[in-house]
Amino acid sequence: MDRRTFIVALVALCGWGQKEEPKKVAVAPPPRISRVAILYAGSGLGVMRSTEALRQRLSELGYIEGKNIVIEERFAAGDAQRLNELARELAASDVDVIVAAAVTAASAARQATSTKPIVMVHAGNAESDVAVGLIASLAQPGGNVTGTTNVSHGGKHVDLIRELVPRVAKLAILVNPTNIGAASITRNATEAARQSSTGVVVAEVARVEDFAVAFAAIRNAHPDGLIVAVDPLIITHGTQVIDFAANARLPAIYDLGDMARRGGLIAYATKFIEHYPVAAEYVDKILKGAKPADLPVQQPARFELVLNLKTAKTLGLAIPRDLLLRADEVIQ
Repeated sequence: MDRRTFIVALVALCGWGQKEEPKKVAVAPPPRISRVAILYAGSGLGVMRSTEALRQRLSELGYIEGKNIVIEERFAAGDAQRLNELARELAASDVDVIVAAAVTAASAARQATSTKPIVMVHAGNAESDVAVGLIASLAQPGGNVTGTTNVSHGGKHVDLIRELVPRVAKLAILVNPTNIGAASITRNATEAARQSSTGVVVAEVARVEDFAVAFAAIRNAHPDGLIVAVDPLIITHGTQVIDFAANARLPAIYDLGDMARRGGLIAYATKFIEHYPVAAEYVDKILKGAKPADLPVQQPARFELVLNLKTAKTLGLAIPRDLLLRADEVIQ
């Protein structure tokens, strides 16, 4: 073999001069972005704080908006028809979890879908949630709904009104009859009132147009106090309700702390804002594979008593010292 032939053979053997094939590099797929929708039956400042509390807890759990999660909000502003439409839209969309604030929204979402996970927040109470089929039980929800529920304060509200107005002979209850929890609230308040021989008149609002009629019915009944069973419709028109109570010079108690902060006399209620970090934890578990049917529904652990002394002064009411000492918040 001559020198030239030897070199050619060596080059061929070693592969010199040959073009290397590009190496294939594995490319990781982009991280999946989860979609969470919050369905509100109402609207307002309280809603904004609630959303922020949920977002904050999700952030603590490692979710970054726009990177691995998208959070959408839908507001029905107290309109039942709009709420049902929004629920159906979300059920047909590609959201992974629907967070439904209050029992009205939870019920609308459940009617719209029996498969998409729903996390209800401070929804109704255990009795009403089971009765309407949202859940089978607190310990074993059994379907596509879990989250947190509320409790009925009807009896407690009667007791508090009696502390403010010891000679109360008749109470009015303002309630939305379409709210799933309304029946138990009314029943509990009525039973507590009757134990002390106090009469009860119930005024109902299911639409915006009903407020004027309900207010007229309350005025004509001449009650000594008013219990307001707050729901999304009443929250949305809360200023109207508070103004009515002030003009009618009626001591009114609400089951939402913000109503007293907005000018109502007194509120005894669940600390609703505390339900939203819990809801975020449920969302996290569901996104990681947990089934709503296996996640027990939680009841509220903390409540707040809010007194508005400015409103009490306007009504000419002297707040008992014992009640002042028990209050979690006193607005001067």
